Amino acid sequence: MAMLAGVEDLTLDRLNEITQAWAEQAYHRTRHREIANTPLQRYLNAPNVGRDSPDSQTLRRAFRCTVQRKQRRSDGTITLQGVRFEIPDRYRCLEQPMIRFARWDLRSVELIDSRTLNPLCPLMPLDKSADADGQRRARATRDPPIQKTGIPAHWPRQRLSSAERTGHRLRSLR
Repeated sequence: MAMLAGVEDLTLDRLNEITQAWAEQAYHRTRHREIANTPLQRYLNAPNVGRDSPDSQTLRRAFRCTVQRKQRRSDGTITLQGVRFEIPDRYRCLEQPMIRFARWDLRSVELIDSRTLNPLCPLMPLDKSADADGQRRARATRDPPIQKTGIPAHWPRQRLSSAERTGHRLRSLR
């Protein structure tokens, strides 16, 4: 403070400027006995321990919520903050799909696997204008096709032959 005794109109901004100039020009360039070097040289010679900052996409993905929503069976949609999103047909079997999204940005909503928490696919908002024309695409059925014998086509032949050998009757699905 002895250096500033003769300074008139000493404001906080002026004090900050003087302190910064002193630190950069005097303190960092003066040799210290304990470190046997100047603080600036010590900093420049030290190993870099900083980490690279992640890109903006990684940061945006890091601060998202993970929630479960009940899927509407009638149209395969869910609702997040008043906006309806379509679940792809191949995931319509999920009654309560897990969703990951940012509250402030509903442009990047993802359906995620509930076991591994890995993303499965992006979800798109329901396009009400496309739905308003009355044209509906055919939904894929989830039931396996049934042969004329009443046995589902996906049953392995081994099981059928095993049932014939043991004499067990297979229940008809009709």
